[in-house]
Amino acid sequence: MECLGILFIGAIPYYLLIKNNPFKPIIMFFLSTIGIVLLYEQHNIVSNVYVYEVLTILAIATSLSTFIISYKTSNLIRLSYKFLFLNAVSFFIMPFKIFTIYFWSIILSSFLLYIISFYIHQIFESANFEGIRGFALKSPKLALVLRLNLMALGCYPPFSNFFFLFEGFLKTDSNMFNYAIFIWLFLANFFMAFRIMKNTVFGTPNENIVYRDLDGYRVSIITLGLLVLTILGILGFVEVII
Repeated sequence: MECLGILFIGAIPYYLLIKNNPFKPIIMFFLSTIGIVLLYEQHNIVSNVYVYEVLTILAIATSLSTFIISYKTSNLIRLSYKFLFLNAVSFFIMPFKIFTIYFWSIILSSFLLYIISFYIHQIFESANFEGIRGFALKSPKLALVLRLNLMALGCYPPFSNFFFLFEGFLKTDSNMFNYAIFIWLFLANFFMAFRIMKNTVFGTPNENIVYRDLDGYRVSIITLGLLVLTILGILGFVEVII
């Protein structure tokens, strides 16, 4: 079952197998959640060393390929669940307890990006950022929550994505492979999030679009999720300094 859990959290890019399904993002988040629950129930590493090595190679390949694919994607909804597959390789380098909190943080912050992207699609009838940018000037509340969410995904403090990735780095076995993967995760998450931020929050607004902002109810939903990530981040900071 632990192998199935590893595959579900994103060790293989199964998002490529589900085509033209309106519920595709929900399926991705659901399977990732099931995967981490399965891993939590098993709470052990794959016993067969060869299977473990194969899964590790698959997870690394998935992380690299997902990063490349993300740079060919301008749809925010599709980008939201790609963070899951980018970070699945963290299972193989982190102590299990730290990995669990880190990946729950990835699931939550990715799902928040999906919610924001869904709202953007409702407002502008598209979640493609190629023609929509300049939210900071035209939709300040949307720009703020999107920027904060991308900071979480990009491993900025004070959010838990940063602190538990950093704690995992401090408490993992000291070897070049682990260090290389940690550096990769820091950089890949940062550049994926920064690319989205650069093309949505900033830039010159499109004069052919009627901009609207998020209402208070939607902002409150997203803020609640960001608050959870912040509280987890504070707890992670305390663990790092103790």
